[in-house]
Amino acid sequence: MRLFYSLVVLALLFVTGAARADVGEIVFVVPDIYSGGAKTEIPAREITDENRREAAASFAQAREFSKQDDVGAALRAAARSLMFDPDHADARRVLGYEKHDDQWAGSYSIRQMKDGFVWHPKFGWIAAEDVAKYEAGERKVGKRWITAAEDAKRHATIDDGWRIRTDHFQVTTDHSREAAAELAGRLEASYQAWLQLCGAYLIEPAELEKRFAGKESSSYRGQPFQVIYYRTRDEYNDALIRQQPRIGMTLGIYFDGTRTLHFFAGEEQDPGTITHEAVHQFFQESTRTARNVGGLANAWILEGIACYFESLTPVKLAERLPAFSIGTPNEGRLPAAYKNAIVDGFYVPLAELTQLGTSDLQRRTDIAKLYSQSAGLATFFMHYRDGVYRPALMEYLRLVYAGRDKPTTLQEVTGVSFAQLDAQYREYLESLVAPASEPTAKR
Repeated sequence: MRLFYSLVVLALLFVTGAARADVGEIVFVVPDIYSGGAKTEIPAREITDENRREAAASFAQAREFSKQDDVGAALRAAARSLMFDPDHADARRVLGYEKHDDQWAGSYSIRQMKDGFVWHPKFGWIAAEDVAKYEAGERKVGKRWITAAEDAKRHATIDDGWRIRTDHFQVTTDHSREAAAELAGRLEASYQAWLQLCGAYLIEPAELEKRFAGKESSSYRGQPFQVIYYRTRDEYNDALIRQQPRIGMTLGIYFDGTRTLHFFAGEEQDPGTITHEAVHQFFQESTRTARNVGGLANAWILEGIACYFESLTPVKLAERLPAFSIGTPNEGRLPAAYKNAIVDGFYVPLAELTQLGTSDLQRRTDIAKLYSQSAGLATFFMHYRDGVYRPALMEYLRLVYAGRDKPTTLQEVTGVSFAQLDAQYREYLESLVAPASEPTAKR
């Protein structure tokens, strides 16, 4: 126990000061139904008074951040409270959880549990009394049972695919129930990390203050994010080529018109791409957005912030303490951003970059380098000087997605000239440890 909490303390020291250029940032995965930690991780008798004091101190810090209108920092500090005391009721309420029996869950999960269902990491929500049969290879159709092989034949096409629902997602697949449940759980964790880092985009400071004052909040979407998960790359290509003629060049795609994410299973599947495309969906569908987001200017940030989240990497700081690192120098596209700007001298100044709309960006012959630069810039705006520009970045994203932006919006929300931001970005890159390996080339 002492080692477990010592590691937690080290982790808190790692992140309490926000993010250092050389190490990025740690975001804790709140234990819930989908992360496998819905039940209290540590028996109540083993949670010491010191643990509770640490949790209370972290929650007090969260409250102070909320008073300062720093929504993301408040949510991250609330999440840290649960690393010391998973049953901290106030932190759970602020993060949108309720307790049912001995489990913490979102509203949809609680409704399922009240109806007699349990979340199974391989099969999704199934009736509690059916678990043994599912684990033995049987599948329920109406009131009768069939084999797993027979069930697979019934779901052999995407139109007849399995549908696995969670609090925030619905995954449709013709691969397997297991694949859908695994992907849904992964996306739930990614959404949790996005909310802690970009919560200011979605939650108004006044709303968060109400939560701290005692208002219940719901971790649940009435209309879940829609995800289509194809069995093979060929099926993915065939299904989507009419919507995107260059679909064969992609590893995943989000269509804002149909509000649907598309991925495929197999060795080519890329976790970074899954997170990247999911982040597009989170920003696009979490608030009211314009019809042509980034169409006239500022398209770089739409890709930049999604590319930034490609560096989201699962880590375990101790047993039963899942977390993510993000923004570290050797993850995602930051190595390429460093190499292009510092080693090769490639850099498009912000005064020019912000004038590019989506079509302008896509027509560039140096688009791969611009994606890497955009990832580097997004990392800079998230992490420079302990996140000094993070609130301005969230405001910038709100304006861009609302269609109320212009090429000079970034200067206006930061209060800093493009030229000075360019200089600070180079300073930030030069402060990083040079990447240990060549970056992976991708779009």
